[in-house]
Amino acid sequence: MDFNNDGLTDLIVGESDGYVNFFRRLGNGTLTSEGRIQAGGADLDVGGNSAPFVYDWNNDGLLDLIVGRQFTPGGSLRLYLNQGTAENPAFASYSAVMKGSTPVAYPRSIPHMEDMNGDGLLDLLVGEDNGHTYYLENSGSTGAPVFTTSAAITVNGSPYAWPSGQTDCTVYVNDWNEDGVLDIIQGNYVKNVWVFLGNNVSVEDLCSQVFSNGTSVSLFSNPVQGYLRYSVATEQPAPVSVSLLGMDGRIVKKWDLGTLHGGSDHVHTVSDLPNGVYAMVVSVNGEISSRQVAVVR
Repeated sequence: MDFNNDGLTDLIVGESDGYVNFFRRLGNGTLTSEGRIQAGGADLDVGGNSAPFVYDWNNDGLLDLIVGRQFTPGGSLRLYLNQGTAENPAFASYSAVMKGSTPVAYPRSIPHMEDMNGDGLLDLLVGEDNGHTYYLENSGSTGAPVFTTSAAITVNGSPYAWPSGQTDCTVYVNDWNEDGVLDIIQGNYVKNVWVFLGNNVSVEDLCSQVFSNGTSVSLFSNPVQGYLRYSVATEQPAPVSVSLLGMDGRIVKKWDLGTLHGGSDHVHTVSDLPNGVYAMVVSVNGEISSRQVAVVR
C-alpha cells in the first residue's frame, strides 16, 4: 500500500499500546520509520491493540484509516478520514464504524475490507479475540459504506473459531491459489496460519455477466495475464465504461468505451499491475455491475 503516493509500497503497523506507526519505503527498497501517525495534533491512540487497515473509505482519492482496538465500549473500529493530501495524509477526530445504529463491537477487532460478493462494494471482515471472523456486507454505495448485518464466517457449514488459547484472529483476503476465487488467510495469537480456499465457481460464472437492460459482458479469461480481454454486447446504444479497483478501493485503471451498440471486443494492458484480485466495475448507461478479476504475471 502506497501511503504517501510516491509510487512505493509502505507499511502501516499497529502495536499493543494502541498507537499506529508509518514506515516509509525508500527508493532502494528499505523502510525508514516516520514515527507514529498523528490525529488532531497528537499520537493516534485507540487505547490498546491497534490494528490498522488502509482504504479510501469515502472515495475522495485519499487513503483513510480504519483502526481496530482492544476495547468495545464506544465501538471497536474507529474511522479516521484523511483531511490532508495524497502525499501528506492528515487525520483529526474519528467516528465509530457502525453496524446499523450501533457501533461495531468485537473485542480486539482486526479489520479487512474486500468485495466478497462481487457487487463492486468492499465488504468488511473482522477478526476478533474469541477466534471468530465476522462478515459485514456493504449495502451502501461507493464512497458511503453501510453495514446492517453480520455473520460468522463458516467452514463446511459451521462458524469457524480458533480453539481456546489460540484467539486474536487476524484475517486477510486474496486469491491464494490464483484460480480467480477469493480465499481467506487467517492467523492467531499463538503461531498458526491457515488458508481457507474459496468455493470453485464455473468458468461461465467467472466470465459472463448480463445486465438488466440486456447488455452482456464476457471475459475471455479469468485470471488474466498481461491483457484484460472482454466483449460487450448491447441491445440498444448505451455509454459504457470499465474500471479496475484495487484492494484499497481506489481506481487503478479506467477506460471510457463511448457509446456502444451491438457486439464489440476490447483489450487493455494490465501487465503493469501487481498480482492480486481486483474489482472490474462495468457501467452501462449508468447501471453498474462488478465481478472479481485475478491478475497474474
